[in-house]
Amino acid sequence: MSQRTTGLVVVLAIIGWAGLAWLTIQLYSTNPRQAGFDLELLLKAGRDVANGQSPYEPAMLAGAAPVAERLFYSYPPVVAQVMSVFAPVPSPVMFALWTASAVAGLGLVARSLAARYAAGVAPNVVALVAVAVAPLVFPFAIGLVFGNLDVFFPVLFGLVLLGVLPPTTRAASAGSGVAATIGAVSKLHPASIGLWLLARSRSAMAARRAVVAAVVALIVVVGLSLFVGGVQPWIDYATVVRAGSGADLVDPRNAGPAAQVALLVGGGGSGAEMLARTLQIPVTIAALLATVVVALRVSDPVGSLAWAAVASLVVLPVTWYHYPSALIPFAIVAVLRARTIGPHGPEALGLVVAAAVVAAIGIAWLPLIYVAIGLVLVAVRISGRDAPASRATSPAEATPA
Repeated sequence: MSQRTTGLVVVLAIIGWAGLAWLTIQLYSTNPRQAGFDLELLLKAGRDVANGQSPYEPAMLAGAAPVAERLFYSYPPVVAQVMSVFAPVPSPVMFALWTASAVAGLGLVARSLAARYAAGVAPNVVALVAVAVAPLVFPFAIGLVFGNLDVFFPVLFGLVLLGVLPPTTRAASAGSGVAATIGAVSKLHPASIGLWLLARSRSAMAARRAVVAAVVALIVVVGLSLFVGGVQPWIDYATVVRAGSGADLVDPRNAGPAAQVALLVGGGGSGAEMLARTLQIPVTIAALLATVVVALRVSDPVGSLAWAAVASLVVLPVTWYHYPSALIPFAIVAVLRARTIGPHGPEALGLVVAAAVVAAIGIAWLPLIYVAIGLVLVAVRISGRDAPASRATSPAEATPA
């Protein structure tokens, strides 16, 4: 990087991280805490499991629908069982470790992607730049403030991407499948990435290996969960999912397309709620169909998986503001390969920067988050025009000899 670029990155890092740290400390000091509450929910569930109790609320186990404005644990049992390991860790310490781990993971993924694409640029430099500007990517920054599980999704989606980029290795492909399984058993919506891998496996050996690894990982994870806690937590989880399906979908904080359309058309009330539930059916079907279509028809693995990642965000009726942070690895690849392979570097970088700006404005008007997502997809598309990797879809091309 030039001295001017280095200076700009340093300034952005100081402003971004200082501002985020100040905001987080202020919100964490309130009573009740307004920062780290998502992590606290997971820690409470882990502590309940450690004490031999169910992580799920008795009212929901009795079939009562939750109140949309109130936080409640609704993740699969595996999450609470893993968090039980950290039950003795004080909440402030765990919050710091959680944040540091997510940021470090983002840096490692950025470094790995740079090693693949950033010819002439040290991968460590790319990793440092990614970490430096991370607080300016508001969906990721908000996830850090909340202590949300989604701050690890850039790592998981990045690992899935690394495992299907040609040329790949058997280990990377296996890591891709394992990452997809971890995402699916942590939250349900990333399970559609498994559908993408399955459809992609028809033409790419790397995806085929990823599917095998994903299935094996799923068997191992669920098997360990059953060994540790028995079948009852999964029965409870099924009950909670049924109860949770009765929660209100029409909420200004829910960026789901069906909910946003219902808000726009119906405003509120039972009519808007019914409209949102009705619209979600074609939204889910379209998202799953799109996942299969892009897997089969889009040759560029980066662009194909990027579209599948976007589809995964709307498979379920609730899409929170921090979900699109999963697209960070695709934005990184768009900038890297446009800069090193073709003449479209400034365009891709401009689109990614514009996406970050629009996403920040999206806090005030949530539908703008889809404009930001669209800008990332366009950047990925532009960057793939001259990328040799975009043409490697056959088993022979997808795997080194």
